[in-house]
Amino acid sequence: MRESRYQNEIAQNNAVMERDAAYDAEVRGQRSEAMKWREIAATRSAQIAAFAANGFDTSFGSAADVTGDTLALGFEDTNTIRQNAAREAQGHIISAQNYREQGKAAIRSGNAAGVKAAFGTVSTILGGAGQLASMKPAVSQTVSGFGRSGWGGTSAANSTFAR
Repeated sequence: MRESRYQNEIAQNNAVMERDAAYDAEVRGQRSEAMKWREIAATRSAQIAAFAANGFDTSFGSAADVTGDTLALGFEDTNTIRQNAAREAQGHIISAQNYREQGKAAIRSGNAAGVKAAFGTVSTILGGAGQLASMKPAVSQTVSGFGRSGWGGTSAANSTFAR
């Protein structure tokens, strides 16, 4: 029983650590996504500045296409970062739930062992009682009327003290 409670405590502690890791994965994903958006904004600003410095109008044509492509690729990159962080967090959440269930199973196992031990004790007692009941006590009979039982004692009916 003590062992099962100990195993449950370990499993619950592991579940808490996994839950914390899931939160950490989400936060890291959000930070990575924000950093990626800053990088995309810097790249796009540099592209617009370079096109403008060379006399291109950035609102249409190839210059607009390049900055638009940069933005589209940025969306794909940030979406990938977000999905990867979510998958990592989900993996930790599933592990946390598995640890919680493992702890519950340890408790159930310990309870089952206790019940099994109790049933074993009751079974032993009942088995002993059954054996005791099946033993027939020796019947006291006098031997040839001499007043002695089969066990060597005197029979009360044949005793000189019985009157």
